Amino acid sequence: MILGTLTGRFRGRETQFHIELLYGALFIAGFVYLVFRVDPRVAAFEGGLVVGYLLRVWEKMSIYERILEEAVSREAETQVEAEVEEQVGKEVEERVEETVDEQVGEEVEERVEETVDEEVEARVEETVDEEVQERVDERLDQEVQERVEETVDEEVQEQVDERVEERVEAEIEERTPDDPEAADGEET
Repeated sequence: MILGTLTGRFRGRETQFHIELLYGALFIAGFVYLVFRVDPRVAAFEGGLVVGYLLRVWEKMSIYERILEEAVSREAETQVEAEVEEQVGKEVEERVEETVDEQVGEEVEERVEETVDEEVEARVEETVDEEVQERVDERLDQEVQERVEETVDEEVQEQVDERVEERVEAEIEERTPDDPEAADGEET
């Protein structure tokens, strides 16, 4: 029962305190004894206490160094993890931007070619800019839309001008007779 009580009491920091207290009390008692009576056995015991105390201090230093190393390694791991996550995030963003730029460029060219003919026909038949804008908005994504609008508008306007001029010339040819004398006779 007494042993169970002692082991229960000598745990953790309380144990360290009691050991330090025991070393101090034995050292003082031995020193006081040596002051009044010189005995080589007590002097040897005192020497043993000093050596034991130094070993205890060395043990504590080893424990503190290990605890310190563990804390430093944990902190280093968390800092490395944070830095790795930050660098990975930046690298992922850069690669995503490069990939998006490449894919958007290819898709822009494909969609421009596909939609130019459709848009030209819509402009020739109905010269409504709003309708063209709606069709472009429906078919193109946000990134593609900005680039497509620049190239589509230019090509559409050129082809509209060409086709309008062709149709105007065709209409003029249809409405004007080939024989100028026949045209004079019909008018009168």
